[in-house]
Amino acid sequence: MDPGSSRRGREAPAPDAAPEQVSAKELVAEYISGCGHRPPGDVIGLIGRKVKGLLDEGFEPADIRTAMERLRSRGLHPSVLPSLVNEVVNPPALAASGGGPWASSAAPYRPYFNSQPEPTTFGGSL
Repeated sequence: MDPGSSRRGREAPAPDAAPEQVSAKELVAEYISGCGHRPPGDVIGLIGRKVKGLLDEGFEPADIRTAMERLRSRGLHPSVLPSLVNEVVNPPALAASGGGPWASSAAPYRPYFNSQPEPTTFGGSL
């Protein structure tokens, strides 16, 4: 009798969840099936190399799938796939606010609200 089995009607314990094993070929085939027309061979080859490298680095197939969907929807070059995976794994902090790296969280200078002196750098009198 299997030690995990029971005659009392209980379910057997779930086996340890193994990480999803997906090959680069399978992910590229999913990418191609989502395209309206088959991409050129060079594009498919480059995506395959990028996906294989990302899988070898230990990135999750779900993250790579999300990045490949962004690649397809934006019409980007396959060489940016690692950047898109990084964007999926580490979302930009300022993306939600709509600001870029130059955006400041400080309030703008308004002489009738601020009691501080007018700034003498960019945006103020020089």
